[in-house]
Amino acid sequence: MTQPLHPVPGEPAPFAPGPGERARTDLPPAHTGEGGLSRPGLSRALNALGIVVVAFWFARNGLALHHPAWVWVLGAVALAAWVVRETSRSTRVVRSAAAVMILAGAAVVVPTESLMIVPVILGIVLLGTDLRLPVWTATVAAVVAIVVIAVVATVMHTSVQFVLGTGGGVLLGVLIGFSRRQFRLTEEQARRSEREEQRAELLASRARAARDVHDVLAHSLGGLVLQLDAVEALLEAGRVDEATTRAAEARTLAAEGLSEARRAVRTLRDDPPTPADVADAGRASRPAAALAALVDAHRSFGGEVTVRGDEALADLDAAHRDAVVAVSREALSNARRHAPGRPVVVSVVRDGSAVRVTVTNPLASDGRGVVGMRERFAELHDTSTVDASVVDGSFVVSMSLPVVTP
Repeated sequence: MTQPLHPVPGEPAPFAPGPGERARTDLPPAHTGEGGLSRPGLSRALNALGIVVVAFWFARNGLALHHPAWVWVLGAVALAAWVVRETSRSTRVVRSAAAVMILAGAAVVVPTESLMIVPVILGIVLLGTDLRLPVWTATVAAVVAIVVIAVVATVMHTSVQFVLGTGGGVLLGVLIGFSRRQFRLTEEQARRSEREEQRAELLASRARAARDVHDVLAHSLGGLVLQLDAVEALLEAGRVDEATTRAAEARTLAAEGLSEARRAVRTLRDDPPTPADVADAGRASRPAAALAALVDAHRSFGGEVTVRGDEALADLDAAHRDAVVAVSREALSNARRHAPGRPVVVSVVRDGSAVRVTVTNPLASDGRGVVGMRERFAELHDTSTVDASVVDGSFVVSMSLPVVTP
């Protein structure tokens, strides 16, 4: 994962502009993709062609029909607004241009024999598609356009059928705008869902890192304290050779904890692996891969543990074995913390199509580790379960995992 981490309090949004970038707030919806029309090159080319064609026929018909000056002026204004709409990168300017296209175009629809209804419809479509405008904006614009057309038609004694026909064209623009608006809404919701999924993935990775660091610290540091206590006791008794052996084991345990903590951090930072800073780097780079290794480590810390069943977990695949080892490590760490020196029983039983693993020690415990156990099993996404409870004065961690057949 390459997403950089930040402290949760006051952290920037994980999808904010990167270093050296700034948020683009000066772009209209048509360019930002956050609302309004999507403007690929083909759309620009078609609009440019439309401007040329409408302008040509407006001039040709105007000369033939001897349009009055006000028609020339308003028609030119509508066409100019269309050009501005296509070239401006300001949201406010683009919206204003759309409004001018609607008003100026509607005023000359009748004298131009419906030619200038084209910019009217395009302006309404733009307003209807813009996600940052109220949904009723295009409807209001269409009503205003129809009223203007009707007034001009009345003054120029144009037939009702003409007004109804042009009104239908204006309403078509409203429908197109609403349709494109829904399409844009669907796209925006899909993008938002993707961002939320990425955010959830980031938070889940952080939770996994916190759990892994907790497991490492509880196992390695807890064992380290026991080893150093044993070293101190052996030195006081004058058993120097045994104390030296214990000190070497403590050093190796510290190396393992350091390496596993680094590995947990690298999973979030994508840092390249670095060799451990101790002579036992080779061993330190390997996590405990078997239940037997955990049992041996617990005994080396002075703990008493009895294993019943197949501690190799041969009936489970790698993912389920790793989950059992991780939870068992936490359970043994809890036992060392809360019931040092007390006997622990690890049981592995094949029960039909499932393997049941339990770790029992005489004293109940609680805390963050139990939550981490459940989270780790939840990541298996199957029928695997883990439960921690007090049974007859003992703290029992029970695991059930399905046997995956090849």
